[in-house]
This record gives sequence, structure tokens and C-alpha cells, in this order.
Amino acid sequence: MEQPKSDQMKTVLYDAHVALGAKMVEFGGWAMPLYYQSISSEHLAVRKAVGIFDVSHMGLVLVQGANAESFLDYLGTNAIVGKADFTATYTVLCHPDGGCVDDVIVYKRDPTHYFLVVNAANREKDLKHLQQYSKSFQVKVTDLYADWGILSIQGPRAEELICHFFPQAKEIGPMHFRLIKYENHEIILSHTGYTGAGGFEIYAPNEVILDFWSQFLDKGKAIGIVPVGLGARDTLRLEMGFALYGHELTDEIAPTESVAAWTVKKHNFVAKEVLDKLESSGNKRKQYGVVMQDPGIARAGYGVFQNGVQIGVVTSGTHSPSLNKAIAIVMVQEELEVGEEVAIEIRQKRCRAQVVALPFIEKSK
Repeated sequence: MEQPKSDQMKTVLYDAHVALGAKMVEFGGWAMPLYYQSISSEHLAVRKAVGIFDVSHMGLVLVQGANAESFLDYLGTNAIVGKADFTATYTVLCHPDGGCVDDVIVYKRDPTHYFLVVNAANREKDLKHLQQYSKSFQVKVTDLYADWGILSIQGPRAEELICHFFPQAKEIGPMHFRLIKYENHEIILSHTGYTGAGGFEIYAPNEVILDFWSQFLDKGKAIGIVPVGLGARDTLRLEMGFALYGHELTDEIAPTESVAAWTVKKHNFVAKEVLDKLESSGNKRKQYGVVMQDPGIARAGYGVFQNGVQIGVVTSGTHSPSLNKAIAIVMVQEELEVGEEVAIEIRQKRCRAQVVALPFIEKSK
């Protein structure tokens, strides 16, 4: 059996991934499946039918207290105050200087009880950041990652599969969730995802995650379910123009410069003054989608040029299995229009790319 390096963490499904022949890689300190068969085949299975992902490496943080709502409202770009119970909100946690701490999903059970899903590599940084402000807001911040896991079931047939086990899933709207009793456990079923293909995510104690993994794979055979690794998770999110922390969002990139700029609301939050000044300064960068016109795949860090002058860099790039074309997100200093042409330097050659509107493909309903 393939063993992870001694300093890598394992999800409760590690042995199951190895048994399925997964190519295991390190990601955010975890040993995770990159793919089982191929990135392309798993990607297309999610777009056409259904796939199941182990995303138990993601961090889970519980926030409790009378001021929990205003606490999370203050620390992130998106408005949290006034959101209905049992809703999920995508937001970007900010540094006071305007940089991005992390992009997270905030689940609201009630105004005093929230839990956050955070990126694996940022879990300790996020906890430190939240705890830094927790005393002044008198809230309690608890790390749950060691005891809970997460499954993501995505694709146009995901609801069909989920409803076999949880018929109430039909009543859960997008970006909403329910607390459900399963045996002696309370689990969370949310209508959320990171693929644009539609689907659900399950948050549950590790022993429940083990049961569900095998049950979903077994029941899903009839509708073409496949296990999906992090490789296809990345190509799926990139087709939708979704941000990946470390690429479109970093400590040095302001959320208003990124594809997540839509999350920045008008409420008073920790970086509002700095971001307002950046907006009016004329120095703000911006991210755009591009499709390659010449052969070659644009990778993160490659230079972006126009009229022979470098105007920015690629933040993410891949081959899109849905489009059968190379796509990328770029961050530049210039204002660009859809249809405009830029050049990306790939292996010392300037290759043509065309600016397109995001997302690269239409989101499933």
C-alpha cells in the first residue's frame, strides 16, 4: 500500500483512495488523490453525470457567541448580518491592509452559531486571524478539522443520488443547508459546491464519512458515478472562473482586484477604507478570463503582454476538457475588453490569447 510521507496528514478515506488506485499527492499538508483514472474523464463525468469528491482536508471552524454575526460581518467582504438561518455565504476574509487571508464559506445556523469551511493550507493562519479578533467580539472559535470530514457529490445527477438517501434534499435551495439526523449523529447537508455542475456537500463525523463514501459509490453505479480527485476539482472550478487561494487570491491581492470582487459589499468591514482608496487610486489590477488562440497551456506565473509590453501575469491556467481548449485567468494592470487580444509567454514564445467573459462555460442550474 502506498504510504504518505510522515509529515503528511491523511483523511479518513486515505486507504479507500489507495484501494481505488488513486494517484496520491501532497496538497496543503495532506495526502490527497490527484486522480483515479484521468483528470479529463473525471471532469467530464461531473459535467455529464455525477462524481464524488473527498474534500475532508478542508478546515472546519465553529464560531459561537452573541456577537458572532457582527464578528464575521466585520472580518469579511460579504455581508453576513441579516442573512437567513440555514444559509451559506461565500466571503473573503481580509487583512486590515486589504490583502486576502482566505476565501471561505460561512454557514449560519442562527445569529450566535456559525461554522466556516476554510482552505486546508490556510487553516492555522485562519484560526490565528479569527482568534486575534475574537476577544474584542467575545466569541468562541473552535477548530473541528480532526473529527469531521466532507464529501462533495457534484453533477447534473447529484440530486437524484442524494435524494435516494435524503429525500429532503429536493427542498434545499442553492446556498442553503439542513441539519439531518443520521443514526446517532447530526450531519450537515448543503446545496453547495465548487464545480458549477450543481450538487451537494455532506459534513459529518469521520465514521459517517466512511459509510457514505462506499454507499454513494455503490448506489451511484447505475447512473455513472466516479470518484474524482483534486485535478478535476481544479479544472472544474477554473472553467467557472472561481478563485483558488494562492492563485487568484493571496495576502498581496485585494479582493476587489480578483474574480471574487463581486463579494465586496458596502458594509463596514475591516478592509473597507483601504479598498475604497485603492478603487479611487487608479492603481487597481484586474483579473480576466482568456482562451488560448495558439497552441500551449498558460500556467500560473507566465507573463501576459500587449503591444510588446508586459501588463500582468497568469494566475491559473489549464486545458478545459469541456471546451477542448486551453483557458486561463490573468491579472493585469490594464483595462481589457472582451474580444481583445493579449500574448502569453509560454516557453519563451509569445502565444496569442483572447479575452472572454467569465465563466468560460455556462453554470448548471
